[in-house]
Amino acid sequence: MKDFPEFMKSEKNHISNNQQNTKDIDGYFFEGEDGSQMAFWTCYSDRTSKEHEHEFDEYMVCVCGQYTVTMNDQEFVLNGHLNRNFCWRI
Repeated sequence: MKDFPEFMKSEKNHISNNQQNTKDIDGYFFEGEDGSQMAFWTCYSDRTSKEHEHEFDEYMVCVCGQYTVTMNDQEFVLNGHLNRNFCWRI
């Protein structure tokens, strides 16, 4: 899988580059009726994010490839499990 499908990448949901903690990534967000939010990111190359904190709980999944996150000085490696033959349509 090289990219998320176009219907997920509406320009009105695009996260501005100046709001991102990492260079060379592309992000989009969606807000639920209850005010909850979900965001997804595409990383185009290996990068290190700026250290940052959130005032809310954050859950993370790696769809494809590998992502290493460091929290409280402990490294966690997330491995994606989708291959390039994954089909979005059912």
